[in-house]
Amino acid sequence: MKVFTKKIVFLLSGLIVMYSCGSDDSTSVSDETEDPNFTQKFVIAATLGTSTYMLTSDQLDSGNTTITGNGLEVGRVFTHFINYKYQSLSGLIYGQGGTYAGYTFVLGSNGRIQKLKGEGDMGFQVSNYNTVGNFGDYMIAARGAQALADGTTGAVFSFIQQIGTNLSIVQKTLHTDNITGNGYNPTISGIVDTGNGEFLTALVTPEDPDKVYVLALDADLNVKRIYTDDRISYSAGRWRSAMYSQLAMDDAGNTYVFSGSYETTTTKPAGALRINKGATGFDQDYYYNIEQASGGYRFRKVFHITEDYFLLEFYNELQYENISPASQYAILKMDTKKFTWVRTGLPSKEQISATGWPLSYEGKIYLPVTTLNEQPTVYVIDPVSATAKSGLVVESGGITAVSLLKKQ
Repeated sequence: MKVFTKKIVFLLSGLIVMYSCGSDDSTSVSDETEDPNFTQKFVIAATLGTSTYMLTSDQLDSGNTTITGNGLEVGRVFTHFINYKYQSLSGLIYGQGGTYAGYTFVLGSNGRIQKLKGEGDMGFQVSNYNTVGNFGDYMIAARGAQALADGTTGAVFSFIQQIGTNLSIVQKTLHTDNITGNGYNPTISGIVDTGNGEFLTALVTPEDPDKVYVLALDADLNVKRIYTDDRISYSAGRWRSAMYSQLAMDDAGNTYVFSGSYETTTTKPAGALRINKGATGFDQDYYYNIEQASGGYRFRKVFHITEDYFLLEFYNELQYENISPASQYAILKMDTKKFTWVRTGLPSKEQISATGWPLSYEGKIYLPVTTLNEQPTVYVIDPVSATAKSGLVVESGGITAVSLLKKQ
């Protein structure tokens, strides 16, 4: 597989400007007392209008906070977030086609949120991505089915380095013409680090909706193996042209390959297969018919919580379209195939108007929820009991993510 690479280095003392605007659009609006004794801070990306307010808190389980006079204001609303080993948090802005904005946030020595930037800079830029994830010392933003410089079609991977004194991006491309031998040119979804110098990404194949394909790639995008099976459809959640990863690893190193069975043309129900740690193929003894367990519902997003517990975001109706609401949730214990709807403690699916990217922490998952008639709230979900309770309330327009950063 021939791979082309292109390296673009963004020095923190003088990065390339992301948009045509000429000035930095972030403003510190906090007058809070410095905290020299902190060890970590929870981070809340709260929004109002077209701005995001990066707030910090010592806990998420209760209390109140506000964007008024608080946090770091950034004149953008992010669609994706990637946390790099609790050292940095990057927010990205996705749109259909073109070049996208990325901003990296860290904790300063005083415990306040800071944005990595150079003089007059507004962040970094990533070309052509619709899926993101971590791999080794990099965060990867990638997109498939792209026209390459040599006239072929392939996937473009931006390796964003988040260590050292420089913020750098290495762009690599992978030819995908007929990569599975079925004549199609798929796009991709998901980035899962297997911990052995390889990562997994799923192929999205609408023309071949009754099979799943997962690539194992190394850092140079050499294809180490292709996992394939016909018990589920392709592995990807979708909203417009964005892809949501349905690949996820448990604490034991096993990778669960979920499929929300998105395509109406597939004959396969929404379900999951398993790649055992170090295995070169799917576990033929493991198959989970999630659609049957849910009573016929299909799902869009997958989040690992702890051990082999996962939170799945389901469409609200049995029949759905690309932009249909998906605001009901279930806990799945994958090894025993136990399925439980989260009905206690969460607002009803009819009340929920938006949710953000959650944080899994110390055996719980913290899900930011915006409803029609209450302030945005972080809900704490216990996977064992499959119950939720109201946590931190944030006076704002919404919450797009909660995360955690630790003192460096």
